[in-house]
Order: sequence, then structure tokens, then C-alpha cells
Amino acid sequence: MKKVKTKIWLVCTAVLCAFASCGGEKHITVISRTAGSGTRSAFEELVANEDGRKLGGKDENGKEYSLLVKTALEKSETGDVKTAVASDKNAIGYISFGSLDSSVKALALNGVEATEESVSNGSYELQRPFVVMTNATATLTPRAEDFMQYLQSAESEAFASEAGAVWVSDPKTRGSEDFPVPVTDWTAKPALPSAGENGKVVINGSTSMQKFIERAALGYAEEYSASVTDIFTIELQSSSVGRKGAETDTTGNFIGLSSASVAGNEKVRAFTVCLDAIVVIVNLASPLQTVTAQQLFDIYTGKIVRFSELGA
Repeated sequence: MKKVKTKIWLVCTAVLCAFASCGGEKHITVISRTAGSGTRSAFEELVANEDGRKLGGKDENGKEYSLLVKTALEKSETGDVKTAVASDKNAIGYISFGSLDSSVKALALNGVEATEESVSNGSYELQRPFVVMTNATATLTPRAEDFMQYLQSAESEAFASEAGAVWVSDPKTRGSEDFPVPVTDWTAKPALPSAGENGKVVINGSTSMQKFIERAALGYAEEYSASVTDIFTIELQSSSVGRKGAETDTTGNFIGLSSASVAGNEKVRAFTVCLDAIVVIVNLASPLQTVTAQQLFDIYTGKIVRFSELGA
């Protein structure tokens, strides 16, 4: 009799565990980028609750803060965020619009999908600038200067489009007195300009700008019948690395990339080359289709812990 009761207990336990696994709802897996990421900085600055409280940024005393829930999984690369979301049906994350692919599903924000048109007209609100910068006082090498002019020219419009971003031609949107208007008449020089004593042009910064800058570098190299590796050293780590590199450069051979605004930074010369949307992503199996800014705020601060609280 004792053995029968034991078997019944084991069977019931197994059924209950199976029920909890199949029918019990798990908590949302909140996925974010690591501190220093331009995507994270922009996301936390843009996502706010109905009272205007931002997810992160600077407080009234100028001190950096983040309200990110402590259980969030922080990823250093865009690809890591996509992989994590694609492998977890309870996950939510955010990436650059240009990095979106079929492995994950993008959510509409307040009912508005991220498209080139909605980013251009501002109806999709979760967007940020792609910024190119150099040191404010260092004299650029002829090659670095030539490439900067190339990036400012209409040549870069096609590269922005290929990267899923929206090219900026309006001087006011570019937001820099150093680069008031696009260079529309760039042409290749008779020979590739000199790199000076410092060798290749070094490019570092936002990983979200990878598609754009790699395509632009290739286009530039082709203009001079050269290979990208002959001209550039491209190692993208984060916006903070790109910004720091530009601030401290003394060679005139460094170009930094940031996917967050650098307005007010007197140590760099910068311009916004294009606009990028940040898209909120979920697993392909998720029934969720849209989310509001308030809901995002509540998810990333830990107030909302289950998708059912969103009606999903």
C-alpha cells in the first residue's frame, strides 16, 4: 500500500510540474545593452513614463542614473541581444532598426511601426542620431579629411538607406556648426590622399553603425581602386569608446561613431549623418504586436513582469 501511495504521489507531482511548466506563465526576460552603449543611452533617454520620468540619463544635479531593473540581462553587442530574444519566447529587447532581421519580431510603438517614412516624419518616436566625429582641435590627415567629406556628401545617402537608416540633408537636423551643409560635389582625387605618418584611418565607436560605416568605407575604397583594409582599421566597440577616442586623438587619423547625441561636447567636431530607429523586439512566438512607452518603462523598471499584464 505504501508503494502505491508513493507512486501516486510521484505521478501527481509530475503532473503538477508539467502543468506549471506548460500553463504557468514565466516572468519576462528583460534584455538590455551594457552601460556605455549608445543604443542603451538613447533608449533610456527616449523611454519615459506618463509623468515624463526617463528610464535613464542625467538627474537635476547632472548625475548619471538608470532605472533598469536589476534582473535585466545586459548584452555588449547588438547580435547578442537578437540571439537572446530569438532563443527565449519570454524575452524582450531592443536593437537598431538597421540590425533587424527575420530572427525576431519588431513591435510597433504606440501603434506606429518603425519605417523610413515614420522615422523621417517623426511619428515613430523611438529614434536617435548616427553621429560621426573627430577631435575638435587636431588637424586631420588628408586621407581622414577626404573620407569625412565623403561621408558628408550625397554619396552617403545610399549607404544610410542600405543600413536601414534615414539620411539627413537638412543642416538644422545635422545639428553642427562645424558641418553646416552637406558636401554635395565630392569627387575622387587623382590619387588616394596621404595617410600621413600614422598609417590607416582608425574608426571606432557604435556597433549599431556597423552596416553604414562598413558600406561607406567600401564605397570610398572602390573610388580609389583600393581595398578597405588598405585604408581603414575598423573596430567597433561602443559609442563611449568612439567618443573617448575622438576626444583624446592627437594624430588626426581617428574617426569616432556614436549612436547617441554628442551635442555640447566641445572636445569633438560632429555631425549627424542619418537617423536610426530603435526597435523593440520579441520572440517570433510572442503574440505581442505593439507596446506603449509607459509599458516599456514599466517592463524595464520591473513594474510589469508578465506579458499577460499587457493583454498578450
